[in-house]
Amino acid sequence: MIEPDNDARVLVVIVPQPRDLALARNAGWYRLPLAHAPPRLAADYLAFYQPASFGAERWQIRHYAAIIRYQIVRRYELLPEEPTHPRANEWYYRIDIGPICDLDRPVSAARLRRITFIATTFGQLQRAIDVTDLFVPPTPPDVWGSGLGGKSIR
Repeated sequence: MIEPDNDARVLVVIVPQPRDLALARNAGWYRLPLAHAPPRLAADYLAFYQPASFGAERWQIRHYAAIIRYQIVRRYELLPEEPTHPRANEWYYRIDIGPICDLDRPVSAARLRRITFIATTFGQLQRAIDVTDLFVPPTPPDVWGSGLGGKSIR
């Protein structure tokens, strides 16, 4: 597999239970409730944050996968074996993914453990030691204040 470019956009998402990671690996998709999705869902890759339910592999990011496409479907379409689930009729993103790959080195969360979403780059994901290293600094404001790309007005 070809490693992503350093500038490739990555969205870190939570995988609530080990069965959800297994489903993503085996079925080739990840589900994300539309009601809880970040306002901008623009990414090339997903990286999977594993919470306390993962036991010894908790509070870390170990895997990533390329995003192939997005669809919006109801939960019961994704999980037909759970037709009476309380959220069965809610809308979800079905994010089709490529094979799940292992990071060269897991990214741990020493302090920050309640993760929802982190938008970052693949380069930062590869360099990160801790989850807090993933936050991309904001783009600096237009230093000229005019929005004219640095042209001065006289």
